[in-house]
Amino acid sequence: MMKYEVTVVDIGELAKKFFNEGTVVLFSKKEMPLEMKEISVMHNGGKPYEDIKAGDKLYIGEKVYTVTAVGEKANSNLRLMGHVCLKFDNEKSAKMPGYIHLERDSEPFCIEIGQKIRVES
Repeated sequence: MMKYEVTVVDIGELAKKFFNEGTVVLFSKKEMPLEMKEISVMHNGGKPYEDIKAGDKLYIGEKVYTVTAVGEKANSNLRLMGHVCLKFDNEKSAKMPGYIHLERDSEPFCIEIGQKIRVES
């Protein structure tokens, strides 16, 4: 079941440096504070149909990752601002309230403009 879907519309210049660290700062382009533009992956907006939970699948394009933990504020931040930090680090408990943790594999990580980001249960 589809829980969330957005399209990447812009990527800040510094955001790409965080990819190697397994971090994506995701913001709706409409709600993003200007000071966050350089480090953010911006999307076209959209609200989750249901809360995202551990065990859900997050897709970036055709690549799939399993959600391992969700911070207590992640779903509400996603609804309010289209904002969440995706952490590809295999953590089983959220390190920060706004994080969604995901499995990380050894393949190079990349996000491109035009790709869909979606979550399914």
